Amino acid sequence: YRFSAYRLRSKCSSADFLEAVRDIYDGASSSVSVAGGVTADIPVRSGIKQGCPLSGLLFIMAIDPVVALLQGESADHKVLAFADDLCLIADSAAELQASIDAAHHGLGQLGLQLNAAKCASLHLSGRRPVGVRDTRFTLQGSPLRPLAEGEAATFLGAQVGFNIVPPLSTLAEITDIGLRIARSMLAPWQRIDALKTFFYPSTVHLQRLGVFPKTDWARVDNILRPEIKKTLYLPQEASGEYLYGSTRRGCCGIRILAEDSDIAAVDSAFKLVTSPDQRVAEDAAEHVEEVTRRRISKEPSIHEVGAYLSGEDEGVFREARGTGVASVWSRARNASKRLGVKWSLDGAPSVAHEGTVLGRKHRRSVMRTIRDTLRLKRSDALIAKPDQGRAVECVAAHAASTHFLREGDFTRFADWRFVHRARLNLVPLNGSSSWRAGDRRCRRCGYITESLSHVVDHCMRYTALYLARHNAIVARIKKAASTRFEVLSENQALGNQGLRPDLVLKKGPNIYVVDVTVPFDNRMEAFKTAAAGKIEKYEQLRADLAEQHQCDAVVVPFIVGALGSWDPANEKLMRVLCSRSYAALMRRLCVSDTISVTRDIYIEHLSGVRQVRP
Repeated sequence: YRFSAYRLRSKCSSADFLEAVRDIYDGASSSVSVAGGVTADIPVRSGIKQGCPLSGLLFIMAIDPVVALLQGESADHKVLAFADDLCLIADSAAELQASIDAAHHGLGQLGLQLNAAKCASLHLSGRRPVGVRDTRFTLQGSPLRPLAEGEAATFLGAQVGFNIVPPLSTLAEITDIGLRIARSMLAPWQRIDALKTFFYPSTVHLQRLGVFPKTDWARVDNILRPEIKKTLYLPQEASGEYLYGSTRRGCCGIRILAEDSDIAAVDSAFKLVTSPDQRVAEDAAEHVEEVTRRRISKEPSIHEVGAYLSGEDEGVFREARGTGVASVWSRARNASKRLGVKWSLDGAPSVAHEGTVLGRKHRRSVMRTIRDTLRLKRSDALIAKPDQGRAVECVAAHAASTHFLREGDFTRFADWRFVHRARLNLVPLNGSSSWRAGDRRCRRCGYITESLSHVVDHCMRYTALYLARHNAIVARIKKAASTRFEVLSENQALGNQGLRPDLVLKKGPNIYVVDVTVPFDNRMEAFKTAAAGKIEKYEQLRADLAEQHQCDAVVVPFIVGALGSWDPANEKLMRVLCSRSYAALMRRLCVSDTISVTRDIYIEHLSGVRQVRP
């Protein structure tokens, strides 16, 4: 647009400011770096460019007088403006036509032209019959498209209209994008990460606007769920909590769109009533009070407004009926009822969910907090399950156990195909589930029950592989200790009992009797039992070493579950063993190495073919 027009309209701009802006743009040029070098200077001759750091500020300063003219002295909103998108509001058809003409004239002075083909009008009447009126508006003689009932125009991504029919084509496009990612040729952990990073966040705006009801989002969830399970190589009977539970509890942390639509409704309403813009907060308070008044047919108290938003159906709401008109407040009410969110508007507005109270200073974390709480509940429900939750309890104890979920570090595709279903005890073994009929004996050694724990930890046919898995962890501990510790012994018979701890390390006045064990991930009690057994076994040796070297000695059980669960008790040794950065790497390596060998043991058990490790 013409800068001279901006200068004339911006009466608040000083001469020095205008001169500074002119100096920035006069003689400005750009160049492009290409394979063959840098192009010659390209002079900037067409005014302010989009992307220039000043462009946003200058555009706002230029268009502000036009917006102020359209708003006038009215206390009610007469115009909504975001950059060059305008929404004009009037109480009568004549007033709106005058606003359209004024906008055209004011913007024309800035060199901006309104495009009638991209504009639409909506005339609503509260008189009977309530609804849309077919009133025609023009822009310099060109007619604007009038919206009929059920039709909508898009303003800042929101559908504007009356009794809008949701665009199912948009929902189909959203579903198609999710399916394309889930069925793509990316690595499986990349597909999961792409869904979590790009697909699910892209739906939040539509959820905040309430474009689609919760039932539509639930259909998308139902379509994507089988594809996500295929990506994790899980059978369809796998617990949904594993997909949608918290990553802090050993689950995948995938969003539920239907649930997110409810959370977004609560979050959006709470952001309005706690807006730092006093005008917005006051308008929101008046609007929700008016909606409550229409619902209960009397002047509501502040407690009744909070009860309305909380989804209360008792008391004054028992006989009340809905107004039939959806709003941000009715969506928040329904969502709060389903989620169990309680509102309090007495004093500072706040919402409470599962014992957590969120006030004005938490307004940006409402959605994240409620979502995390629900994820943790799903994880706890999974852990409580007698079959699929046993290993997950151990996995949930430390974040290192699921380090490969995001980037697949140190993880083979074969390991990925095995580990998720193994942790949920959904592998096809004769005795893996109590409800399976037929021969439950081990196909290799004849043991009474061919369970996963028997195959990967107790079947004597694979003793050499168990030892190799154990020794790989010992080797990593020894390597980490090599720069700070003196290795007194490694797998050597010591003391009168001839015990052979994996490592005896000495650092200064301290001796560490380290013994590695790889128990099956059968709840944390299995890890505690294994650790207690090691401490009891080496207690006499510990006392002998302390007396022999005249220093403190301690027995350190080092535990990694057969399915890659990292025991938090290992951290006592890790803190003195090596640096933080190497400790983080070592945890991941120990977990991945253990999963890899366990998978090979399992496949060899099924196929009878020795798995050759690279």
